[in-house]
Amino acid sequence: MLAAESAIRQRLAGIPGLAGVHGMADFAANGAAGKKLPAAFVLADGYRVDDGSSPGAVRLAVRWLVVLAVRNVADVVGGSGARVELTDLAASIMASLYRFQPPGFQPMRAVDAPRPSYEDGLMLYPLAFETLQIINRKE
Repeated sequence: MLAAESAIRQRLAGIPGLAGVHGMADFAANGAAGKKLPAAFVLADGYRVDDGSSPGAVRLAVRWLVVLAVRNVADVVGGSGARVELTDLAASIMASLYRFQPPGFQPMRAVDAPRPSYEDGLMLYPLAFETLQIINRKE
């Protein structure tokens, strides 16, 4: 279920303007601290059973978050600098991953994302995707 992470990270690495693309372990350890920004963090966000009615397989909708981290202190109180910098990168990430098909999965689709956060010039903006994976039962 987590095999898509490396393909997603490789896909995002080609986006101009991103200083880095990191995984779940990097984000869990320190968040965006110590990373060159702007950066994207690819995080597994669980799964839901899309179809469990077959006795031979289960279809899972695996959820992925791409958290875009941008620091801009031009307007620390209002956050306008961070929002301006983030806008094109967020659109590029969405365009890159929408309908992208990691090996062994169905094409990714955009889904509702958690709320962004902003503090002291650092904006964390999550984009959310699901991709279906069929896991066959083993005897």
